[in-house]
Amino acid sequence: MVVSGISKNQNLVFWKWEYKNQDSIKTDKVPSKSVADLDAETPSPTDSESVQETDKPLFQAIGTLYGTVTKNDEDIFFIELGQKQYRLFFAGYRYAAFKKQYENNRLQPLYLLVYPKYLIIPKKPPVVHFQAIAWQPENQWEDEPGMFTLKGVWQFLPQVRTPVISIYRNKGVEDPTGKFKAAHIPVLMRRSDGANPFKFNPKIAKEELPPRWFIQAKFRFMASRDCWGWVEDLEAPTQDIPWYKKPKKEVPGGKPEKPSGKKAQGEKVEEKKPDD
Repeated sequence: MVVSGISKNQNLVFWKWEYKNQDSIKTDKVPSKSVADLDAETPSPTDSESVQETDKPLFQAIGTLYGTVTKNDEDIFFIELGQKQYRLFFAGYRYAAFKKQYENNRLQPLYLLVYPKYLIIPKKPPVVHFQAIAWQPENQWEDEPGMFTLKGVWQFLPQVRTPVISIYRNKGVEDPTGKFKAAHIPVLMRRSDGANPFKFNPKIAKEELPPRWFIQAKFRFMASRDCWGWVEDLEAPTQDIPWYKKPKKEVPGGKPEKPSGKKAQGEKVEEKKPDD
């Protein structure tokens, strides 16, 4: 049972991330390459067109934002949340489709279905931005703006003071870069049910480390703190963590580490449990 979190009635903007087929969300298909190099380098961990529908838990993170979008002189889009400007990215044809929408009606507020991004930069403050995958003048999605569904491993990272929900690539997904990068979303949550964020200690033997917990819950984005506050559980925390694609580590020289489970092109990449 969670003993503290963020009120459901707090007037903030909503998100929800989900590892489902992005192409099932209809938008105007206008062939175009994305201008967001960052999106090309770090594809969304929710790119899971190859994952079939299942009743088993999956890593998820998707949400809805509402607001007026602006564009700067470099054709970069932003949305204002809590008096802050957050950058919007559009992968593939979606950039041209949204640009057409924007040019036709620049002042119309929109609901956007987005993936949250939390960019951790060494020796610099982390950066929050969003990748938009669909937009409508009316809310077409089940949650109110400002809410997010996050499903992942609750843990500490050395680079972030706040515990995060780590969202890995689900078993069976593809990644053209071969990196299978995870998303790490900072959350505020205190529990009294025995679940705690995992913290790795190299001085402790592997078998003596505390358990990792898989969290499935609603969180509300808090623009004032650039993090997400717990609202309610969707399922009880569990130590049964879904299989996922192990992220590839970077090695000196900027080249990714060769995956131990990858042979020839087209063959399956190594799939891991969190404690492997």
